[in-house]
Amino acid sequence: MAEAVLFNIAQQLLNNMSSAAIEEVASAWGYKTQLVKLKNTINTIRDVLLDAEQKQPNSHAIRGWLQRLRVAVYDADDLFDEITSLTTQKDVCLFFSKINQLHFGSTIARKIKHIRENLDDIAKDGMTFGFRLRVDEEGAMGRKKREQSYSYVREEDIVGRDSDKVAILGMLLSCNVEEVVSVIPVVGIGGLGKTTLAQLVYNYEKVEDHFELRLWVCVSDVFDIKVIVEKILASTTYVKPGDLDMEQLQRQLRNCIGGKRYFLVLDDVWNEDREEWLKLRALLFCGGPGSKILVTTRSRQVASIMATGSCYDLRHLSEAESWFLFGKMAFEPGQESKDPKLVEVGKQIVRKCANVPLAIRTVGGLLYARDQKRWLAFKDNELAKITETENSIMPILKLSYDHLQSSLKHCFAYCALFPKDYELQKERLISLWIAGGFVVPSCERQSLEDAGEECFMDLIQRCFFQDLTKDTLGNIKSCRIHDLMHDLALLEAGRESIIFTSDTSNLNQNTHHLSSGFNLTSSWEIPSCLLELNRLRTFLLPEQAKFGTRIRKSVSDQLVSNFRRLRVLDLHGLGIENLSNSIGGLIHLRYLDISFKSHIKTLPNSISKLQNLQVLRLSKCYRLRKLPTDIKRLINLRCLEVDDCDALAHMPTGMGRLTALRKLNQFVVGSPTAAFHLERCAQLRDLSSLNNISGDLQILLQGKWKAALSEAKDAKLYKKLHITKLVLDFFEANRIYHEPLLEGLQPSPNVKILAITYYAGQSFPSWARLDKLNSFLPSLVEINISNCNRSQCLPFFSQLLCLKRLHITYAHSVEYMENTGLSLSASPVLFFPSLEELTLDRMGNLRGWWKQAEGIHDYVDVTAASYNHQDNQVLPCFPRLCKLHLQNCAKLREMPLFPHVEELKLVNVDENLSLRKAVETFTTVPLSLLSSRLKTLEIDNVDHFISLPKEHLQNLSCLGLWQCSKLVDLSGLGEGLRNLPSLRILTFFHCDQLTSLCGGLQHLTSLQELLIRKCKELNMLDEEEKDGMPWKALKALRCLRLRYIPKMVSLPFGLQHVTSLRFLEIVGCDGLTTLPGWISSFSLLQWLSIRECSKLMELPEGFIHLSKLKELEITACPRLTRRCRRPRGEDWLKIQHIPSIIVRESHWDNA
Repeated sequence: MAEAVLFNIAQQLLNNMSSAAIEEVASAWGYKTQLVKLKNTINTIRDVLLDAEQKQPNSHAIRGWLQRLRVAVYDADDLFDEITSLTTQKDVCLFFSKINQLHFGSTIARKIKHIRENLDDIAKDGMTFGFRLRVDEEGAMGRKKREQSYSYVREEDIVGRDSDKVAILGMLLSCNVEEVVSVIPVVGIGGLGKTTLAQLVYNYEKVEDHFELRLWVCVSDVFDIKVIVEKILASTTYVKPGDLDMEQLQRQLRNCIGGKRYFLVLDDVWNEDREEWLKLRALLFCGGPGSKILVTTRSRQVASIMATGSCYDLRHLSEAESWFLFGKMAFEPGQESKDPKLVEVGKQIVRKCANVPLAIRTVGGLLYARDQKRWLAFKDNELAKITETENSIMPILKLSYDHLQSSLKHCFAYCALFPKDYELQKERLISLWIAGGFVVPSCERQSLEDAGEECFMDLIQRCFFQDLTKDTLGNIKSCRIHDLMHDLALLEAGRESIIFTSDTSNLNQNTHHLSSGFNLTSSWEIPSCLLELNRLRTFLLPEQAKFGTRIRKSVSDQLVSNFRRLRVLDLHGLGIENLSNSIGGLIHLRYLDISFKSHIKTLPNSISKLQNLQVLRLSKCYRLRKLPTDIKRLINLRCLEVDDCDALAHMPTGMGRLTALRKLNQFVVGSPTAAFHLERCAQLRDLSSLNNISGDLQILLQGKWKAALSEAKDAKLYKKLHITKLVLDFFEANRIYHEPLLEGLQPSPNVKILAITYYAGQSFPSWARLDKLNSFLPSLVEINISNCNRSQCLPFFSQLLCLKRLHITYAHSVEYMENTGLSLSASPVLFFPSLEELTLDRMGNLRGWWKQAEGIHDYVDVTAASYNHQDNQVLPCFPRLCKLHLQNCAKLREMPLFPHVEELKLVNVDENLSLRKAVETFTTVPLSLLSSRLKTLEIDNVDHFISLPKEHLQNLSCLGLWQCSKLVDLSGLGEGLRNLPSLRILTFFHCDQLTSLCGGLQHLTSLQELLIRKCKELNMLDEEEKDGMPWKALKALRCLRLRYIPKMVSLPFGLQHVTSLRFLEIVGCDGLTTLPGWISSFSLLQWLSIRECSKLMELPEGFIHLSKLKELEITACPRLTRRCRRPRGEDWLKIQHIPSIIVRESHWDNA
């Protein structure tokens, strides 16, 4: 990796060599003298490394010297890591006989002597360069803790591009063009904001309406026509095409864009070969009139080759815009007006940034919260070295890298292992950094994870990362790296970190970190040159297919056995069935990932020998039955991921010894059957000592318990202060133990998401009763209660100040949400002050919110009684609720008002709780039940829908009609369907009397998705009236799902006119015997799923012409399944061109 990180490695090596364990072993095995001499040599070298780093760009000799040094330091690091690993084994003395101990000691002594002599020679040679001693990183700006948030680096804070946006939009939306397809290049240096400008216009509403297709392709360095065409196709389907040749791809491309007015962005184009562009242009110029291609490039040569007219030169920011952007990035609030001297220095710095947004953001972030002295030093020293040329952006960006501490440099350069535009998962990235040894805590009390988080946030602050995504709690989940920053990472990583492809010429003995630039398949073999990388520390698979593949066992065994110095081994998604027992020999291993679609049932117990292992990822290993018996020996394990391991029956005993664990997302406790011995299974008390676990924790409770309450208390969940999401699952536990178990499993006050499922107690625990919940769990943001059918009373959720989401399903014994009375008052009471989402489902006995309301009628009617004009009294109202689902609550008659709802579902509730009644009282109720912002509506009564005023339907984009027994055809909806200009999704579910879709469907010209499910009288035979109406009008329809329609014997004839269809699903249609030959008219169809159609006999010849079909699934269709089996099935030749074919006898069959 970059030379600067040697300082970090050398420092860690010195720390390791100075440990008590190494000192003790050195004395016992007779190499203490060699150890002292080696430490002195490394100390001497370390002290000149920082100076050597600064001088090496201008000296070939220094670069060669640093290369020799790097190899020697890595070898020393590996050696002492091996020694440390052996000394941590308690049975080391038993493992070695006295003779073996003497032999091992002498061998180690010889290795240390060899390394010392090599380093002595290197140090002696280094003296000729006259390096200056620098014992600390004086040029680096270390991490600085700040109380302020990092919001000022938000990507959407774009400055100075309004006029550029208007200009580009004018070109895109103009119809006065001579060319059928126009190419508009946007030219500018790196970091100027070309991609940002393209994103602005790409997502502009008028652009979306103007073009039939919008496509985005990031081209980057390699101008490969086949890859570009594949990306264009994937941009329309969100699925990467299969392994097709160029002839197949060009046909699919013409089918995709032929005759359509499309908008294509080719981002970051570097190709200057005109012939290559002409080949691609020939494929792209089949679009409809008015099609536009927007190209972003740093090269004017590229622009001149591709442009059909004039190109657009993206200007630099003005001085005013540059200063405004710099001020946002560099000044603390109010600092600019208070410190005029700092302002003057800042303006001089901005002028050096050449009015380039990315440079300004980077430098501004670097100087944030620094004093005037630091600003002056930066201006006079670092900026003075930057040339005034237009292309000086990389030196500017490199300044931010040069000012990082060595550990941060290592972290950033490691990101070169991921492809451009890759979405980096924060937790995974930090784990990889820790495994690589790049993360250095700032003090003894700081954990590695917290230090890694600090590194991550530091890199965000300094604009190395962008495009942040967050989870429901507002925590950052992922990020991306700007292309220019990725170039910087590649530059600094050099040959230390390589993404290998079919071209392996860039691999050499200096490569320590390796990742695959493609998806490994069953035919892949390890290249011989890769096997020669005996110093390899990282093997990553960032591009492994999401569906998983199976590689040969010999390949996985080679990966395990050949690279003995690995710190990181990624085998996820490879379908591994057996892991080689030699895995126990990878004594340096810190990170092991065999998650996702692995077929492994058991892990070799030799994994327990991996004393340094920190991360073990086993998520989605569906067949995994048990963990290694001796997993308790992994004393350095910090992360154990076992979520979605459905076959995992229990956790091994001794889990409580893994006190270093910071992440344990699932804990299976108890004995599910008598076949298991409790003494072999982990118990709740094993959680007692795991107080460092954080994030998500799901506890699966099983079987019987001797003393449920005391055992549950032994877990001491209330002390797990770092857990933010807790799931308690009682499905496998004997119901008589549920109440004491939940009583003892009191969460910590810091839990933000709480889920309780399959709880069979009649009441909730003491810590959740009455007003105690707000005291014990004040941080709750989300609550999920499901399958708790014996519980009669619920906690008082309404008083939780932070609660945003409340979901309760299958709680049939609950009659009232709050089992107390309610006194009306002249002023609103505190009632769900933050709630945004509420779901109540399958609560058959639920009658209302409050059991009694003093001074009101027995039932509080949601409409008429919710407001008392005479006494000026109001019931509590949901002040922020925007999503409300009420379903299968047949006795529910009253609800507090919900005036701000945007998504509403009312299915199988009492007639008193109806939209019609709400509409009737709109003039008398000051707070409308229903807002005009309603976007999603699902109801079970046609009359209620008809009764809604037109103004409440203008923004409706999703309509679901459930169990509407009066609906015979769509004319029964009256004028309702004419009033839905924005409707995109329409669902019919269990409408038993529905026989026809005529009478209104043709009005839904914006409809994109139609789902029809369990409509037993619908035969679809009369839909072809009026020349294919109503289907012919559905020109925007993309998705059609037909599920369990027994009387449908064939697809409606008019459906052939819906040529826009991309997705077709046919499930459980037992009357269907054939598919029509005109199915070939679905020229854009990409996914087709046929399941549980028992009478379907064969596929029509028209299947051969479905050239865009990417995936075909045929499941539980007995006759059809046989005909579609490869290679001799009668219908196989009709479908063999489809990239992904899934043919299964049943849903449980692994195709």
